[in-house]
Amino acid sequence: MSSRPLYLKPRGASQLVPWEEIAVDAPEVGRETLLQDAQFVALDVETTGNAPFLVLEIGAERFRLDGTLSFFDTLVDCRAPINPYARKRHHIDRSMLIGAPEFKDARRGFLRFAQGAVLVEHSHDAFDTWLVGRGLESPLEHPIIDTTALARLVLDLPKGQTPGLARLVEELHLDVMPAHAALDDARATAMVFRALIALARESLGWNTVGDVLAALPRPLVDRTAPSRRASAGGRAQGARGPTAPPRSAAPAATPRATSRAPSGRRGRSSRRRRSGSSGSPGGSPA
Repeated sequence: MSSRPLYLKPRGASQLVPWEEIAVDAPEVGRETLLQDAQFVALDVETTGNAPFLVLEIGAERFRLDGTLSFFDTLVDCRAPINPYARKRHHIDRSMLIGAPEFKDARRGFLRFAQGAVLVEHSHDAFDTWLVGRGLESPLEHPIIDTTALARLVLDLPKGQTPGLARLVEELHLDVMPAHAALDDARATAMVFRALIALARESLGWNTVGDVLAALPRPLVDRTAPSRRASAGGRAQGARGPTAPPRSAAPAATPRATSRAPSGRRGRSSRRRRSGSSGSPGGSPA
C-alpha cells in the first residue's frame, strides 16, 4: 500500500480533507469471533447511473455492535457523464467532484479503512462491494453480509422480496432517514444491521460471526466474464469463479473522508438503490 498522502473530499466540504488512518487494534475477524467482539464496515456508494456505473461517492461506517468507531466519506472524480435520473436521486453534479480523488486512490483508502472487518451492505447482489473491488486482480475476500437477506430471515419476509432500506428503518423504529447520500446510507445500514442482529441473537441464538455466515449465503461478488475467469484460474491454481452470468459493467468506486465517530448522531441517512431492481441508476438496488 502506498504511503503517499491521500486527500478525500466529503460531500459539502469546501476543501480537501487529509485522510488520517484510524489505528485498528482488533484482530482479523474469523468465523469463531464473537459477535460482540467483531468489527464491521457498512458500505454504500453512489454512481453515475450509466453502464459501466462509475462510482461518484463512497461512504462507510466502521462499527461494533455497541457503537460507531469511525467513518470514511468521499466524493470520487470519475470524469464521466452522470445520468440525469441518478443526479436527481443523489444530487451529485460534476462541479462537486472537482478536486476529489480518483477511484483508485479512494479505494486505496477505503481498503485500509475496512481491513480485518466484515463488510455489510444493503444490496442483494453485493453490488457496492463489487464496485469497490472492480479492477482488482481478485475479488475482495472480506466476509460479506447482505442486510436484505438478513432482514428476510429475521423478520420472516417473503423469499422473493428485497426490502428497501427505508422500509426496514421504519419497521425497526430507527431514528434515521435514508437520503441517497453514501455516508448517510451507510450509517442507516449499520443501524439496521445492529437492530437485526439483536433480534437474531434473541430468536436464533446466534453468538459468532460464523453463525451469521452459515445462515446467509455469501452474495455473488466476482462478476468477471467466464472466459477471463478461466484464464485467471490458470494463473491461480484451484481458484473457482461463480457460475452466474456477469452483471452489466459496473462503475469504479468513489470515496469520501475518514473521521472518528462524532459524539452526536446525524439526523438523516441515505439509501438509494435497495428496494428497486439491482440495475437502477445511481447505485445498487435500494
